[in-house]
Amino acid sequence: MVKKQYWGFLLFVAFYLLFDELKSQEASFIFNRTSFSVFNPAFTGSEGSIVSFNRRTQWSNVEVAPRTNFLIYHMPKKKNVLLGFTAQNDRVFIENKTFFTLDYNYQLQLSEQRFLYLGLKGGGFYNDIDINGLGRIFDEFNPALSLVKSYFTPVIGVGVHYKTPNYFIGVGMPNLFNNRRFEDSEVWETNASDYSFLHFSSGFTISVGDFSINPVFVYRTLRDSPNLFTSTLNLAFKEKISIGAGYSNNDNLALFFTSKNKWGFEWGYVYEFTSMALSDVTKEPAHEIMIRINLDKKSQLNQAESTQLDDEKE
Repeated sequence: MVKKQYWGFLLFVAFYLLFDELKSQEASFIFNRTSFSVFNPAFTGSEGSIVSFNRRTQWSNVEVAPRTNFLIYHMPKKKNVLLGFTAQNDRVFIENKTFFTLDYNYQLQLSEQRFLYLGLKGGGFYNDIDINGLGRIFDEFNPALSLVKSYFTPVIGVGVHYKTPNYFIGVGMPNLFNNRRFEDSEVWETNASDYSFLHFSSGFTISVGDFSINPVFVYRTLRDSPNLFTSTLNLAFKEKISIGAGYSNNDNLALFFTSKNKWGFEWGYVYEFTSMALSDVTKEPAHEIMIRINLDKKSQLNQAESTQLDDEKE
C-alpha cells in the first residue's frame, strides 16, 4: 500500500499528466517553412537569412495554461554552409522548459534549381519544475514532492531536406536522446519522459498569375503518444498577403493571416480552436503571433537604394 505522505505526489502526477496531455502541440508552425528548423536542422537557412519570433498562448483565462515562445535566427550563407540559432520556451502547469540549439546545415546543389540539405543541431534542454507552485493544490512541504526535480540534458538532432522551386520534403529528429522527467524511487516509479520523435514535412506550390496556393503536410511520430498529422492550405497574393486554414488529427482547426512589405518585414496571426473540448477551459481558443524579418530582402533593398543614389550622383 502506498504510504499516506505519497498521496500528494500521486495526485501531482495525475495533474501533471493531464496538463501534459492537454497542452498545446507546441507552436503551430504553419506560417512558413522557416519554423521547421525547430524540428529539422536541415531547414536552417534554406529560405534565406531571417530572424523570426513566435508566441503562442492557450486558455488565456487559466493562470497555468500552456505558453510557448521561440526565437529563430538563420545567418547568411557562407559558400555551402548555413548556420542558425534556435531558442524555445514552453511553460505548462508548474513546468518551464527551455530548449536552445546551434544549427549547422550543409547545402548540396544537385542541379540549377534542386538542392539537398543535411542538417545537424546541438545544444541543451533545461526543465525547471517549480514545486512551490503546487502550494495552491498540495502541502508544499510534503516530502514525496522532493522526488520531482529540475534537470538539464544535452540535445543532438539531425535532419535532411530536399527542395525545388515547386515542392519540398524533409525528415528530422530534433533530439536523439530520451529526456527523463522524473527519477525512479523505491516508493513510486514513473515513466514520464520527453521522447525523441520523427518529424516528416512536405509541401508544394501552385502558381496562377499573381496568386499561389501552398498545401503543407506535417506528420510527427512520438513514442507512447498518438501520432500527430497537420495539414495547412495557404493562398497568397503577390507574396505580400496570405490567408489560410489548417487541420490536425487531434481535432484542432486553425485560421491564419500573414502580411509582409518590401523591406522584408512580415507578421502573422493564428486563431486555433478545437472541436473536442474536455471541459469549458479547453474550449478556449489558442492565439499565436509571428514577427519575421528577412535580412536578405532588407540587404538587397539597401543595396538597390545605394546603387540608385550613386547613379543619380553621376
